[in-house]
Amino acid sequence: MSFSDIAARLRKHADDKTQTETEPRDLDELYLLRARILGVLIRDARHAAGLSEAECAAQIGVSPETLGAWELGREMPSLPQLELLAYRLNVPISHFWGTETLLEQASHSPIDSAAYTELRGRLVGALLRAAREEANLTTEQLATAAGLTPGHITAYELGQRPIPQPVLTTLAQLCRVNMSHFLEHGNRIGDFLTLQEDLKQIAEMPKPMRRFVATPVNQSYIDLAMRLSQLSASELRGIAEAILNITL
Repeated sequence: MSFSDIAARLRKHADDKTQTETEPRDLDELYLLRARILGVLIRDARHAAGLSEAECAAQIGVSPETLGAWELGREMPSLPQLELLAYRLNVPISHFWGTETLLEQASHSPIDSAAYTELRGRLVGALLRAAREEANLTTEQLATAAGLTPGHITAYELGQRPIPQPVLTTLAQLCRVNMSHFLEHGNRIGDFLTLQEDLKQIAEMPKPMRRFVATPVNQSYIDLAMRLSQLSASELRGIAEAILNITL
């Protein structure tokens, strides 16, 4: 039985529970299905982390045989053991009560590295030219300030020559833009990089704020804050005055 079949049967158990509470369910099968799904998720996360059974087992203080039994669904770890696994394998604890593997989440066609590098190099060059022109700098002025030749700048802007990252940092500063100006957006690499930056920003928030953002029931407050952030100062003032009139 495939993992998708097992997950489908587990969802059927959940549907049966919502349909009726009078008919007894096969709890033995339910526990077995959950154990098998959990085992697949553990093995999937271990593979994603690049650890062998022995390495992973040593990090959480169990034998390789015990970890192997978990992955086969023959035994089940406790919640504290799962917490250790989540920490060591760098996955959210909620990964282990889902029904989607990391490999499924990352499944997509391979990226042509050479084509990606070439096309992105051209785009970065075009963005550099746009930033230079926006800063009212000539090719010669930018080259002089950066300690380069005008030919270097021209080759960079035409995508004929890759721009070393330290050089790009200097050029960005001279053109008065930050490095995010040149980052990829709109494809899966860009989405991945954006997500990592977002996660970094969230991790740096004060703990109470981070917990507030991560709590699903607070989503409505976050939605409201997003809507308010899009209003003009006059619109916000009108809302404040309306609230004040109500409370008076």
